[in-house]
Amino acid sequence: MRQEWEPEDLIEVWTLLEDEVVRLRNKTGANRLGFALLLKFFEVEARFPENAGEVPAPAVA
Repeated sequence: MRQEWEPEDLIEVWTLLEDEVVRLRNKTGANRLGFALLLKFFEVEARFPENAGEVPAPAVA
């Protein structure tokens, strides 16, 4: 997965949709962020990341 993102692309790909936010309601703290990142990463790559370094830093921020 690419690590550099234009702001418009970052918003388009990594913003959670309403139904995705519903899935996060029972999660708290770091679990919520981690679940959201895994969800969106899987949506883009059709696989889970092998390590944390695969998730783009701007998406985490």
